[in-house]
Amino acid sequence: MALTFPLSLAAFQDAINVATAPFRLQRFEEMSGLGSGQFLTDELAPPLWSASVRLNAAFHDDGLEIQALLDTLDGSLHSFLFYDPRTAFPRLDPKGAQLAGATPVVLSIEADNKSLRLGDLPAGYPLSRGDMLAFEYGANPARRTLHRLSEPVVADAQGETAPFEVRPHFGPGAAAGGAVELIKPAAFMRIVPDSLSVSEADDFGTVAISFSVLQRLHP
Repeated sequence: MALTFPLSLAAFQDAINVATAPFRLQRFEEMSGLGSGQFLTDELAPPLWSASVRLNAAFHDDGLEIQALLDTLDGSLHSFLFYDPRTAFPRLDPKGAQLAGATPVVLSIEADNKSLRLGDLPAGYPLSRGDMLAFEYGANPARRTLHRLSEPVVADAQGETAPFEVRPHFGPGAAAGGAVELIKPAAFMRIVPDSLSVSEADDFGTVAISFSVLQRLHP
């Protein structure tokens, strides 16, 4: 059966046995020094999420299976959904049980372009600083955006939050009204060229596999 890209979480991340993949914002900035001893900075492009991915040690045959799946990406040509394992669930709902049956949405994106409101949450649902959320917007192509909460917030009795800040800022065209992911919030990612490393089998017959990923705003 032909593969469909971007690969889903089930088709890729859930199949490769990730050990660690801490997300960080990769910024694209330049700095210029002044004669006064001060310096100026400028953002050349919006920041993107990146991660250094390390897989759990795999026995030889399992490692070959993982490599075969990685090969289907044709290097950096194709994308896949990927999330930070540390933020698979909100901190105060570590198994996502409180969200069962809920379909949270983005109620509004505020004028400062770094704050938003959520709705259709369970009454009193808490989100912590450091939790992550993702949502899609637009069409042809659909874009996907991923954000980390900069401050905690609690839904009111109607399941709506007050405005709260996230990072990075929202990109052009980001719009309210769509569903928001709080469980396994994922970004479109591609493997960074020449970052894939596969070790020789050790004395136990296991191999170590690692690679780096960088966000794409659309597949």
